[in-house]
Amino acid sequence: MKSSAGKPAATEAESTHCEFDFESASSPHLKPGLNERFERPPFSPNQSPDSASQRLMIAGIPIANLSEDETVARIDELISVGGPHFGAVVNAAKVVAAEHEPKLKCALVDADFVTADGMSVVWAARLLGLPLKQRVTGIDLFERLLAHAAEQGLSVYFLGARENSVRGVVEFSKRRHPSLRIAGYHNGYFEESENEFICDEIMSSCADLLFVAMGSPKQELWIASNLLATGVRFALGVGGSFDHLSGRVRRAPIWMQKRGLEWLHRFVQEPTRLWRRYLIGNLAFTLLIVRQLFRGRRSS
Repeated sequence: MKSSAGKPAATEAESTHCEFDFESASSPHLKPGLNERFERPPFSPNQSPDSASQRLMIAGIPIANLSEDETVARIDELISVGGPHFGAVVNAAKVVAAEHEPKLKCALVDADFVTADGMSVVWAARLLGLPLKQRVTGIDLFERLLAHAAEQGLSVYFLGARENSVRGVVEFSKRRHPSLRIAGYHNGYFEESENEFICDEIMSSCADLLFVAMGSPKQELWIASNLLATGVRFALGVGGSFDHLSGRVRRAPIWMQKRGLEWLHRFVQEPTRLWRRYLIGNLAFTLLIVRQLFRGRRSS
């Protein structure tokens, strides 16, 4: 579990806290004795670099002020503590969605850490008075963890996307990291009635790391509800990363990534699907930040 509340000077007046009931929500079919083995233990603030002074609340969501290196180190610490843990990444669209979807906000609040996936979140943090050390995106962290898992002998399981995408990311991972232990994979198109089978399959694989590519909010809700039942040590929602790494969808050029223009690259590729998200969603995100900034100044 994550450590205590964030930095008061840079937070909203009221913060959100919610805990998923992991045992009742996700593990009715666990084998005898496994509830004790995989109970989520409390994480000591003294062990975590994600201390109160290193987090910023944005619209009620705690954003960890960690570099990519520090995020990987945090995951190592979480794994060493024992029990299942999960991380998340957010962009403007996800922050706005969480305002209207309480279950999504609860999942993000209860994550062990949340990093800034979108440049709009980085810019908002700067405006609110706590510049983030680095933008830590889902796909970059995913690629970094694949290399780290290969080096540390950790096994991985891929869940999500279409069959050709998840198979493609398996092949990509084998080529890029020959020593990586791939415990298994499954596409993200399954019925609710198959959920127990999927969790049992992941549990039986003894995977250490689980990467879930179902898009938001589905991936965050699935992880929060099923984490305990999978038996993994750490899970991360990675959005469209399987499509990118399998070669089905091209990621924006490096120069666009560095300048915060990945949204423009995606918009040019899919204008009909994304215009509402970027036009209306970004406006809604801006209003959330302005409201938070105004509340902060009024309370100071």
